[in-house]
Amino acid sequence: MSSPWKTSRREEALWALPVIVELAKDVLTPEKYNEAETISRMLIRSGERRRYAQMKLVVLTLKKPWRPLFYLKPLIEGLPRNTRDVIRYLGDYVDLITKEMTYEFFDGKARRRSLGQNLRVLMNNRFQPADLVENLCRFNSFLYSPSKHDFSLPFGRQHRFTSREAVLTAYIAMELGERIKSLSKLVRIAIERDDLYSIGGRWGSKERVSYHGP
Repeated sequence: MSSPWKTSRREEALWALPVIVELAKDVLTPEKYNEAETISRMLIRSGERRRYAQMKLVVLTLKKPWRPLFYLKPLIEGLPRNTRDVIRYLGDYVDLITKEMTYEFFDGKARRRSLGQNLRVLMNNRFQPADLVENLCRFNSFLYSPSKHDFSLPFGRQHRFTSREAVLTAYIAMELGERIKSLSKLVRIAIERDDLYSIGGRWGSKERVSYHGP
């Protein structure tokens, strides 16, 4: 059975902005980067290959905290569509754990601040490792913030984000998450409790990720 995607749309699905590819190469090992690229190509195929690629992404991301990662499962099963929503929920995950890390080391108000605000706190305090903070800033600038606010189209595209970009984002977010968990005890506690935060509200609002703990 042939793929329902027309050639032009299949080609677009494999596009990615250079800044996102560069971020993926900087964050991921060569093996993980190559795996992500293979999954991206499989997603635009039909039948078993697409379902296998979707399953691999579900397994990659189906971890605690259930909010927001559990919400990703039906969205991933809709890939290569639903790319913006996939990136937004992955960004919510990175936002949540960065709140906890910033709260633990620097700022008692971090749990109620945005990802961008907390990243400025980390930068101003010269948090180490510096490359982690730099990559979080790039993630926010190139992926999370645009997923909430930018509805323009890059030149020649029909969609703001492609499925390749969504796949690369999944691998990037999970790797950044592992690095943050290795540094922060409060992140590990928040993930294990899984009831301190809720995801909701208007897309792009400062209250998108809300803290409900003590």
